[in-house]
Amino acid sequence: MSTDESSEAEDQEPTQSAPAPGVAFVVPIEIFRLKSVTASIDNPNEVDIQGTHTRLAAAATAAREVGDPAADALQVLSGIASCHFVPENRVEPFQPMATFSGRRTLISGDLLAEQIEVLAAFSPDIPSPALRARVSDVCRLRVPKNANAGMRAVGAYVDCVAMVLRGEAEFAFEKKSAACVTGCDLLRRATIIARRMGWDRAEFDPLRNVISDVSQMAAGSNDSWGFVHIAPVNLDNGIWEPKAVADAAEHLATHDKIAGDHFCQRELWQLAARAYHRAKDNENESRCLIAAAETYVGNADARPESAMVQVSFLDSAIEALRPIPGTAQRRRELQDRLNAIQPNIRDEMSSFSHEQDITELVGAIETAVSRKPLPDVLKALFTCERSPEPDALRKQVLENGYGSISAMMPMTLSDHQGRTRFKAPGLSFAGPPDEDQVRFLINQQEQFRRQMAVAGKINTIRRVIMNEHYVSLAMFMPIMQASAFVPPDHELIFAKGAFRFLAGDDIEAAHLVLPQLENSLRYMLALKGIETNRINPDGTQEEAMLSRLLEEYRDPLLTMIPAAMLQEVDLLFNFRGGASVRNELAHGKMGEGDFWSPDVVYATWLVLRMACAPAFRVWPDVAAAIARVGGLLSGPV
Repeated sequence: MSTDESSEAEDQEPTQSAPAPGVAFVVPIEIFRLKSVTASIDNPNEVDIQGTHTRLAAAATAAREVGDPAADALQVLSGIASCHFVPENRVEPFQPMATFSGRRTLISGDLLAEQIEVLAAFSPDIPSPALRARVSDVCRLRVPKNANAGMRAVGAYVDCVAMVLRGEAEFAFEKKSAACVTGCDLLRRATIIARRMGWDRAEFDPLRNVISDVSQMAAGSNDSWGFVHIAPVNLDNGIWEPKAVADAAEHLATHDKIAGDHFCQRELWQLAARAYHRAKDNENESRCLIAAAETYVGNADARPESAMVQVSFLDSAIEALRPIPGTAQRRRELQDRLNAIQPNIRDEMSSFSHEQDITELVGAIETAVSRKPLPDVLKALFTCERSPEPDALRKQVLENGYGSISAMMPMTLSDHQGRTRFKAPGLSFAGPPDEDQVRFLINQQEQFRRQMAVAGKINTIRRVIMNEHYVSLAMFMPIMQASAFVPPDHELIFAKGAFRFLAGDDIEAAHLVLPQLENSLRYMLALKGIETNRINPDGTQEEAMLSRLLEEYRDPLLTMIPAAMLQEVDLLFNFRGGASVRNELAHGKMGEGDFWSPDVVYATWLVLRMACAPAFRVWPDVAAAIARVGGLLSGPV
């Protein structure tokens, strides 16, 4: 199954057998000016590059089938349009659309220098403002001294947002507000280019004006989330006075339109505090930070049926208040309330398991999740496999082991450097089974199950999401904010890990997600009032590491995490006779190919599953938040 799955994944990647235009050879400007190219990009209302890649790729395929030389130019433009846009990344804002099995799609650095010269000469003739902005930005990025390309990129980004602001166009997925995430990303990228070229230049007045206009539109129309998106761009670039940003944020935070939306209120209060900090108004900064902290209490008040959720939010409120002077009494009140609620967690957190009706591989999985709303597919992804019950698994491997000669033979496991990592003693008929050998046999059987789960379910659903849905980092924030497994100030880390996991970039996903496991387990124990620090004889304190957590704190962990899932954590992360993911990752022993191995992919998925599971209890609310942040339609496009 893994071989077939790998073949399917490779079929979706650009072929490596034929020379790639723009990468292996230069496509001359005459080809870009052919009618079949200019007709394909003649869309003056195209303000969002979402979908441009697919459209141009289809045009390239059609041109190639009839022998039209325009196919090469269309393929180059399609590849540029396919790049994943990361506007805040000043080094490489255009990253691969997808990465699988160590291979990736095109990035701007792949293009030949001579091809960049051709594109720079052609970019002024591109009618589509979205594509003109992308191509010009790529040219300026590759040749920083190309001021003309930089000016064109900024101008095209401004044109895209201004057209939406005037109601002449809209962004993809029916985003009609210029203050949506897409519009603000374009403006943020434009400011980065402008600042590198000289922010005070008169040529950038239109950029400053459109940022101000979008900010005023969001504030004036009570578009709270829109103001949350645009205000940081405004504040970071000094478009408005900080006091004006703070006043607008406070007005929106107290408006009846978002009464009960504690997440949005918190963002606005924190935004106001940031603006007051910029204005050096410490008193109002502290006042707004206290108001932001109280929104966590509002979240807790809204969930009286869930002790786990209340404790998580109250703990967040206490942590948010801790650095603010004069809040000691309020922190004590909240701590008393938290202590009173904590005993109720035991009954609520007894299991993370969720029933699923997905039983067949690949075909059945695709049928089950295809053409479904993104929140439903996300939930299916992180519930598509269940951890086997430890007692049943132990019984099964012992029955199979005593009938197998290989299970009775001692075995030595070595690491990448040939050093002995583990010795499996083998089963013996002379007495009770050696527990290390039992764990070793369980892991061997589990390794096959994990491989099937990754190949048949996890990768299949990831592929469906990539093909059918638009996914942004912001969509994962509501999930992580609703999870008691995710400690405060770690939501963005988990969200970025989940985002990169769905993109198939398992190197980044593993590095973001896997190190969080240990701290999250300590956090969950802390929510139950269990201290995991140990004071050494010299007076220093030492936090419990993963092995100690799984041994000394196993009983309290079992009240919150199912035994089956905890066994998977032990086998994947802690047991030296298993994948030993924690040790291999922490000590830099993994090669780049290891990150796409079934064990590492499954381990990343498992930690994300543990992070998402608490949110499933309130999934309708979380799904609505995902739709609100991402501007989703009722189904895939």
